[in-house]
Amino acid sequence: MSNETDNIESWTSTATNQVRDEIAAQPLEVNEKNRLWWETLPMTYEDWGKEERDPVNLEDFERVDRHYFGTNPYLQQVWPELCQGAKVLEVGCGAGSAACRFGSQGMIVQAVDITAKAVELTKRHAEVSGISSVQALQCDAEDLSPLTDGSFDYLYSWGVMHHSAHPERCFAQACRKLKPGGRGLIMVYHRNSARFWLKGLYWLILKGRFLKGETFESVQRHFTDGFYQKHYSRESLTKAMEDSGYVVEAVKVTHMSSRMIPFIPEGLRQWLKERIGWLIVAHVRRDA
Repeated sequence: MSNETDNIESWTSTATNQVRDEIAAQPLEVNEKNRLWWETLPMTYEDWGKEERDPVNLEDFERVDRHYFGTNPYLQQVWPELCQGAKVLEVGCGAGSAACRFGSQGMIVQAVDITAKAVELTKRHAEVSGISSVQALQCDAEDLSPLTDGSFDYLYSWGVMHHSAHPERCFAQACRKLKPGGRGLIMVYHRNSARFWLKGLYWLILKGRFLKGETFESVQRHFTDGFYQKHYSRESLTKAMEDSGYVVEAVKVTHMSSRMIPFIPEGLRQWLKERIGWLIVAHVRRDA
């Protein structure tokens, strides 16, 4: 696992910066730029600069799964226990780790992603894993009209909607697809995190980006995955969820399995993760 977790926070490289610059130069809408970024650099947890990054066989996908779940310990604490045959909507399926976990547990899964690559990988993941209850569809989360309103028992989206040009549209669209009383989990990036402010300060001051008119928000692109990303505080995420039609049951802050600050006791590390971690999770339901 050490090789798989060493680069958890190495979100950028020469490869990602080059791709971002090439895409930024094109006269396209933000979501089309998002799509191109993720088509070019899908989230397969391989080094960004590696030539062959796509998982192919069961062993490859098992490696992806180990990274996905191993570096997100919060998921082990909150993974839902759903009835057999429950219908799950995953918004942003990546390489299919979560979709196939739900499918292997007897759920009927509809995964959507803005990229054809993620759809391809999720279908391949399900096929090599022998899972027949996972479907994947290429679809922009800002417009989920191909899916039937009120048809899903559970909504799952881990680190996806904040990459959209208008995340609030994604929140509202996904809410409409839940059955009354249906629940969900949505993770986005946390604005009041150590990463947002400390790395932002480094780039603004030491890298001199403030001289070019950049802000804490704009410099995030230099060290964060995806072409675009938006960060939320507890208050702004709660409001966005409520405005989108959800009842907010809880908002939790967490972090990946990497050590935010080295050489501190485990208890203090967990305390810090729950306050200034980079990931903020809304546990929601659609009002019955």
